Amino acid sequence: RSLVRGVQAVEEKASLMGRIGTAMIGKGIETLTAHGSKVADMIQKGPMSLTMMCLLGGLLTTLSGLFGVLNVLSPFDVLASAYNFFFGVLMMYLELHDKIGLNFIYKRIEHWMRILTTLTGRSLFYFYVGSLFLSKWTFMGILLGMYMCACGLFSFVVGKSAAQKLESTQFELNDMESGEKAEFIKTKFDEFDVDGSGFLDGKELPSLLKSLGHELSKPELDSAMLILDTNGSGKIEYSEFKDWLLGRDLNFV
Repeated sequence: RSLVRGVQAVEEKASLMGRIGTAMIGKGIETLTAHGSKVADMIQKGPMSLTMMCLLGGLLTTLSGLFGVLNVLSPFDVLASAYNFFFGVLMMYLELHDKIGLNFIYKRIEHWMRILTTLTGRSLFYFYVGSLFLSKWTFMGILLGMYMCACGLFSFVVGKSAAQKLESTQFELNDMESGEKAEFIKTKFDEFDVDGSGFLDGKELPSLLKSLGHELSKPELDSAMLILDTNGSGKIEYSEFKDWLLGRDLNFV
């Protein structure tokens, strides 16, 4: 009898969480549908950059994994929580690698998990982590899952927008002769490399893109840096800049 009551209690709990989760997801979809333009405007012009949004997601994922690992009362969840902890740390590193150094780690990621160095791959990774949280079907799991799925979706949409604007500049230079194009590229780079460092940083890139006829939002600039910075240094070197304007297939696969 006690076993039957235990099974019934588990089924009732699962049913209750299912109804709560379904209601929350339905409400979230309804809200996004009703206020889609406001959400898009918040992403494009809001105070939180796309990098900070994804960094916060990584931090929440790490903390969730850490608390799960410490929960010895549920040993079957320890392995899944350990994965969450690792995924969270990986997310934070990907967003901050150009600021904290440890380039040997980025090289390993580039070698073994090349897709995570691209915008599409990173977006899919965030969406995957979100789906893992949603599969837990708990209140916190659903909240974190929806947030991480949103990070993945927004990263993809904003990145695609930035890539299209960068590609349009390539097409505009197609009418130039090769010698004229090379001179134009060198002149532009030197003009906006104001400190003479030999590379463009996040402060110099917006002015350069504006001079080429493209004014990108803050999240789009975050994405543009990732697209053009092919070696993960956090800066755009002349060779990367030249390859972009000469028609390189952009780092958005």
